[in-house]
Amino acid sequence: MRKIFITSPGTANYPEITAYQNYFKARGVDVMVGTMSDYRALDNKRNFVLWEIMGFYPNRFESDFVIHDYRSLSVGGWPAMKDVAKRYFNCQPDLRIFQNKRQQEIMGFGYGVPSVILPMGVPNWIFEVQDGGQTEKKADFCYIGEMSVERGFDRVLEAFINNFQKRDVSLLLVGKPDPRIYERFSNAKNIIFTGPLPQREALKHVVESDVAVCYFPYHRPHCYQTPTKLLEYAALGKKIVCNDSPSNIRCCEEMGIHSVITTANIFDGIDEDAARGATANRRTDFADLIWDRVIEQSNVATFLPTDIKLTNA
Repeated sequence: MRKIFITSPGTANYPEITAYQNYFKARGVDVMVGTMSDYRALDNKRNFVLWEIMGFYPNRFESDFVIHDYRSLSVGGWPAMKDVAKRYFNCQPDLRIFQNKRQQEIMGFGYGVPSVILPMGVPNWIFEVQDGGQTEKKADFCYIGEMSVERGFDRVLEAFINNFQKRDVSLLLVGKPDPRIYERFSNAKNIIFTGPLPQREALKHVVESDVAVCYFPYHRPHCYQTPTKLLEYAALGKKIVCNDSPSNIRCCEEMGIHSVITTANIFDGIDEDAARGATANRRTDFADLIWDRVIEQSNVATFLPTDIKLTNA
C-alpha cells in the first residue's frame, strides 16, 4: 500500500503538516514528514504520494502522484511576481490544494488539474484546554504570535503603554519577540514576556486571561490568509480584541466570531470596559474547526490514489 511523504520549504511553522500526519496515520496510512533532501534520498519514491507544501518547484519530483498545497501566497520581496512565476513555471501536479477561494483565484491556474479547498483548522484537542479552576487570572490581555518590528508590533506595545500606564492592566505576550522589542519593553510595567511555549501550554495561558488579542498584518499575503489565532481564540470561548486588518474582519464576518475590532495598533484609545464586556465566543459553535473535520470536509482523500486505503479513525 502506498505511503504519503509531506515536505515543505524553509523553516516556517506549518501546523497543517502535523494535522495531516495525525489525520492519515489515525486512518491506517503510513505518513512520513521531512525535507526535500530527505525525499530525494528515498529509494522507492514511486511508493509514495508526494505532498508538497509549496514553494517554487519548476521540475516535477519522481512520484506517480504529486500534490501541490498552496497554504500561503508568496512572502518576502516582490511576492506578487513570485506568485506569477509559480503560476507559469511550477510543474504540473496531480492535485492542487488551496487554503481558501481567494488564494485559488489569485494564483489563477488554468483548468486540467483538480483542486480542493482545505481551510485552516484548530487542534483536535483544543476543547480539552481548561483553566484548571484557578482563582486568579494570568493577565487582562493575552497575545500569542509573532512580535517583530517589521510587522509594527512595537507600535502595538507603545499604544498599550500610553493607554494603560496609569492603570493596573496587564498584557501577557507568548512567543519569541524580536530582540529589539524585548530589549525595549521587557522592563515595562505590566508587560509580561513568557518566551516560546508548546502550543497546548500557550493556549492555556489564553484561557486563563480575560481577553485574547489578535494582531494580523494588512499587507500581502496576510490580507488573503485566515488568522489562525483568531480561530483558536474563538474555539477557546474567549472575548477577543483584534485590529482591523482585512483578514480579521473577513474571518469574523464569515465565521460568526465575536470580536471588538479596533485600529491598527489595537490599544489606541481602546475602551477597557468595552473589551472586558465584549461577548465571549461559545466554544461549541466552533466544533467543526478541528483539523480532523476540516480535512474530512475538504474531501481531499477522495482524490488520492486508490491504493491508499483509509480505515475508520
